[in-house]
Amino acid sequence: MTCASVAALAPTATAEVISMPPHEKSFVPPGDGAKKFTIGSREEYIYRIPPLNFMGTTREALVSSIGYGQVEGASAGKLRIGYHVGCAVTIGAGTLGATPDLVIGQSPSVNPNPVATLNLAPGEVGEVAIAEKDMIPGKLIQLSFRDFHIKVNSCTGPVTLRQYAYVDYKSPEVDDSGAVFGDPTWL
Repeated sequence: MTCASVAALAPTATAEVISMPPHEKSFVPPGDGAKKFTIGSREEYIYRIPPLNFMGTTREALVSSIGYGQVEGASAGKLRIGYHVGCAVTIGAGTLGATPDLVIGQSPSVNPNPVATLNLAPGEVGEVAIAEKDMIPGKLIQLSFRDFHIKVNSCTGPVTLRQYAYVDYKSPEVDDSGAVFGDPTWL
């Protein structure tokens, strides 16, 4: 009977799956219009999942995507992919205590005056790097990841995710870089 009541009180654990649109850009490094590099991402899925600790200040998601890039005329390059994660308000340490008042008179009394404080601070934007790969000139290079776990603790208000993919382009004449960013979504 105890197991049945615990199972009945447990929250349901359902994931919400979000399919994000693809993004792609091409860039021409300064000095030579014949060379270019391309960066993109596709097949991005975000699985919003309930936090394992069941706290309203924790958010969790599993993310999957493919980042790709191609460099022409370069001698080297690097493809990097990850997420920017923004928290609206960060919850800091709190204190509990009392500031008692002592009343001396015909009827002495003590008033405990309980005090609780909670430190709130503006949220921050962090970067979660997932993968990077050296590029081969003239070849399409891809980075694929599935069900990468992202978690944010001690955050109240919305948590925003935005995917990024960067290409660092290097040739004997010029170093350049370019990026694509996914559409932001919340957890």
